Amino acid sequence: MVTNAKVTVEDVKKSAASAATTVKAKAASASEATKKAVEEVKKEATAAKKTATKKATAAKKTATKTVKKTAAKAKKEVSTSAVVQYQGMEFSETDCLKKAQAAFKKEYKGKTLEELNIYIKPEERKIYYVANKDCVGSVDL
Repeated sequence: MVTNAKVTVEDVKKSAASAATTVKAKAASASEATKKAVEEVKKEATAAKKTATKKATAAKKTATKTVKKTAAKAKKEVSTSAVVQYQGMEFSETDCLKKAQAAFKKEYKGKTLEELNIYIKPEERKIYYVANKDCVGSVDL
């Protein structure tokens, strides 16, 4: 019976060694699978980064073109002014517009100014205005 016990202990030792070897092999295999998965994720991240970089570069080029076009349009605008001289008097278009706007606000309280046309009659020393197509008035130069 002692012999059977020795055989059984040895069998258990062999089985344990075999199980340990199997576990080590599975762990190594799992480590390699993990490494492969990490490499795949890195490749996907690199590809995504390249795509994002390409899109950002394209967006930057588009924005640069738009800014250049806008700058070109802005350069084409000309600054203008108009000054009327009549019998020793001198007045500018901007001053007349400001006076007409002030008169409109004073006469038509509560209305919003959307459109303003002025008519300057220096011989009468008056600025006539039509605001919002239905509000008329005048103001002195």
